[in-house]
Amino acid sequence: MHRVGQTVRRLAKYGIVLGGGTCILAWATMPGSSVPNVSAMEDQLKYAWSPLPTRQNMIDSLKKDEFDVLVIGGGATGCGVALDAVSRGLKTGLVEKFDFSSGTSSRSTKLIHGGVRYLQKAVFNLDIEQYRMVKEALAERANLIQIAPHLAYPFPIMLPIYKFWQVPYFWAGIKTYDVIAGKQLLKPSYYLSKRKALELFPMLKKEKLVGALVYYDGHF
Repeated sequence: MHRVGQTVRRLAKYGIVLGGGTCILAWATMPGSSVPNVSAMEDQLKYAWSPLPTRQNMIDSLKKDEFDVLVIGGGATGCGVALDAVSRGLKTGLVEKFDFSSGTSSRSTKLIHGGVRYLQKAVFNLDIEQYRMVKEALAERANLIQIAPHLAYPFPIMLPIYKFWQVPYFWAGIKTYDVIAGKQLLKPSYYLSKRKALELFPMLKKEKLVGALVYYDGHF
């Protein structure tokens, strides 16, 4: 009885596998059906289970292999371009003179901003091109946060104010920034009193501090 039970279990196991394979074959041969890219899936499995290549392996590959895309510079932009190219199925190489993100990317604010200063130029100079630049930057900001929420996220920025007349001036500018973002607004800006600003940032210069404005841009 024990052997019979084992046999039944084996038949059930392989029958399910066979049945599943038959179903996949039948689905693949149906008119209008599309078969997944088997080659791409095989490559993914190969790299998923293989050990990471050594530095020498990568240098040898760059010397002898043919690439669809070669990215020069391994900063934030270069790595982003390389990742995007790989995700589109392109064989991609990346070269960096020093270390990844060791140049400008190591000293930048890492902001994904819509361009508040461009908005100021657009308003005061009546420059439509600057306005279009702000709109485009806001759209790209929203797109990046949507497609890579594990890397990019809304980031609060506090602007301390030390003159009373600057409160309505900066408030109007930041609120205009919110309005232009429209549906792509990350979070609405708001005003902080002097007490609240010092509570959050006790190292601020207290003398003549009036309050602060907080608005949101992207960060990575």
